Amino acid sequence: MRKPKPYDHTDPRPPSRSQKKRDSAALQVLGGKLAELPESALSKLDLPPRLLEAIMEFKSLAKHEAKRRQLQFIGALMRDTDADPLALAVEDMESGNRSQAREFHAVESWRAALLAGDESGLEGIVVLAPEDEQVEVRSKIRQLTRNARAEAEKNKPPRSSRTLFRLLRELRQSGQGTTALGADAEPLEDGVLDQDTQDQDVQNLGVQNPAAQDQQELDESADGQPTESGAAQDSPSRKTSF
Repeated sequence: MRKPKPYDHTDPRPPSRSQKKRDSAALQVLGGKLAELPESALSKLDLPPRLLEAIMEFKSLAKHEAKRRQLQFIGALMRDTDADPLALAVEDMESGNRSQAREFHAVESWRAALLAGDESGLEGIVVLAPEDEQVEVRSKIRQLTRNARAEAEKNKPPRSSRTLFRLLRELRQSGQGTTALGADAEPLEDGVLDQDTQDQDVQNLGVQNPAAQDQQELDESADGQPTESGAAQDSPSRKTSF
């Protein structure tokens, strides 16, 4: 879908009727993006009170036609608003969301490969930890992987799988830009499973694919160290908190 061409305000000629329609359409599109933002994000924008009230009203509507009319009203209100800063703010937020999504899927691919028994990229993950903790980190990743499989086989809540995800995510974030596995690197290079294989292998293991879960659920705190009877444990001589 082509974006409406904005009106050039440096042009001495008055805008044509078609240009006014394009401007109106662009404001409605921007208004729709604003309406999709959570209240916490809206509160960070310097919105005129009347516009903010109209957006909140839009969020409360359920019927399509009512929402369509309210969106037109929001677009009309935005004619008296400096829309350029709002457009830039929305663009920055969308860019940040895309970055978070890439981060989530990268870490998810690491975990899916480990749960499927593929350790070809394990050393590339371990080196993201401080050198004096790498032995313990390697052991912890393997322990959590074993526990996650045991929990899946017994149809227990995937506590260890979630803890493994958080550990991998924190390792990736701590190593951004400092190793070969920085922000632009491919996760588990030369060993990562393709997405179809990941999905099938995780399904065979009985582990729910977290790519289909709400990420907030993955951030729930695990109660204590995840252990499973019969599963190998870390050496008690030294423990590291991540």
